[in-house]
Amino acid sequence: MAKNRVSHTATLILAALALAVGCDGASKSGQSSKSVIVRGNGGEPGSLDPALAEDIHAFNVLTDLYEGLVAESATGELVPAVAESWTVSEDELSYSFVLRNDARWSNGDPVTAQDFVRAIQRAANPATASVYGFLLNPIRNFPEIQNGSMPVEQLAVVATGERVLQIQLAKPMPQLLAVLALPIAFPVHESATGKGGFSNGEKFVGNGAYLLASRTPGGPIHLHRNPAYWQAEQVAIEEIVYLPIVDPRTEFNMYRAGELDISHTVSLESMGLIRDTAPGDLRIAPFLALYYLAFDVTEPPFDDTRLRQALSMAIDRERLVTLIGRGEQAAYGLVPPGVAGHQNAEFEWRSLSADERVRQAQALYGAAGYSDESPLTVTYTYDTGDIHEKIAIAVTSMWRDALGIDVALKKMEWQYFLDTRAQRSEWQIMRFAWFGDYNHASTFTNIFRTDDPQNLPGYASLDYDRLLDTASEDTDRRARAALTGIAEATLLADHPIAPLYFYVSKHLVRPGIGGFEPNVLDRHPSKYLFLEEKRK
Repeated sequence: MAKNRVSHTATLILAALALAVGCDGASKSGQSSKSVIVRGNGGEPGSLDPALAEDIHAFNVLTDLYEGLVAESATGELVPAVAESWTVSEDELSYSFVLRNDARWSNGDPVTAQDFVRAIQRAANPATASVYGFLLNPIRNFPEIQNGSMPVEQLAVVATGERVLQIQLAKPMPQLLAVLALPIAFPVHESATGKGGFSNGEKFVGNGAYLLASRTPGGPIHLHRNPAYWQAEQVAIEEIVYLPIVDPRTEFNMYRAGELDISHTVSLESMGLIRDTAPGDLRIAPFLALYYLAFDVTEPPFDDTRLRQALSMAIDRERLVTLIGRGEQAAYGLVPPGVAGHQNAEFEWRSLSADERVRQAQALYGAAGYSDESPLTVTYTYDTGDIHEKIAIAVTSMWRDALGIDVALKKMEWQYFLDTRAQRSEWQIMRFAWFGDYNHASTFTNIFRTDDPQNLPGYASLDYDRLLDTASEDTDRRARAALTGIAEATLLADHPIAPLYFYVSKHLVRPGIGGFEPNVLDRHPSKYLFLEEKRK
């Protein structure tokens, strides 16, 4: 998923956030008889409608408010959720799910198979304009419904009984169960699609561990424990408060002041102080996420592979991650290490020395028609927040030193930056990041398919698409992994992007909070959290 960030929150708003939390007794221990945990959320959710959500800020909240057929454990494994069991046909094209008897909506209604049919039909309906609908494309007739050539009633998701749901696929989808744990496949109550049904606490009906109590635009999102949840007795924390704090330095200050219990991230500036004063509060773990630069390959000058490769080779990634200094790993491929069963590919030039890389980059730059007398002039576009400006300055300095390129930096507020992505005439090089939606290589490789809506550089390769198609249709797991690795190598040879680094997750977690377990997807549903002294 793209990690959305909103514009910088005003000081006055942040003061209001702190006041709201303090008045609630949400964080500072001893101020309230209720168990409350305050979580930094990194920004404002774009939407709390599961069919429209596309950012990590929304996903965090929605995972507390709803539950799908399957879910993720605290350590990231897939576990039964609303579905107590399922069967898969031998050709991997038919799935049958049996729903548990005790799954209930917050208003007491049973969660039925038809609730899932309604939700997935809604995601397929072109009128919904679901950004994340592409994840469900392998479901039979889903693409045809989304493009308007077939009615939603022909979607191959059918309730064959109140508690039995069948899903038919057009081609094998090894990641289906993982996708069904995401908001795009969460059930929807029949009352929810009315005005305000997804964001109004008074109208909200969910089936997750928590209920939406209130949402303040630009401010806190308050959740209360859902007594109708089928595992309610195992949910330890009574209230969760999400704060949309964009600036990690502000998060750190609120954490130190006792106004925040779990941070969304940790800033570079505060890392040293934390390691010196509170190392036990710092949680760093491997994370399936990639920070990269996209080249607009659809028009000059970056329709030339030689130029794209020259710029990528001229970046000293090892020096870059040292500059960032938070444990990130230099990226020479597309898919992060740790993806289950994937055979990773890397740039062929990875083994060259730094000096040899620069020499070859200079030769490619010259072959593309550029020189000291006639340098390339380009614009590098990035957004506000975190360390994007520091990275932009470092990378463009490397390009100037190695190749003599004339680079202009263009900084945008997040929402404008996000809206500009699809308008390639407005940018030439754009920084971006992709956070894995599930633990499978396809969450990274699929976004560079020719027709994928997340294909930022406009990369189009029939060979790449065919390899991924063949991989998805092969029922042998080793053959799938080998073909996906070849596809990754194909993309890397074409250089539509310059991968910079693979993330690590970085959080501050207040001592005494249990259940916050490291996992490669960096997802931490609140239902697993507890206060350790109350468990004794």
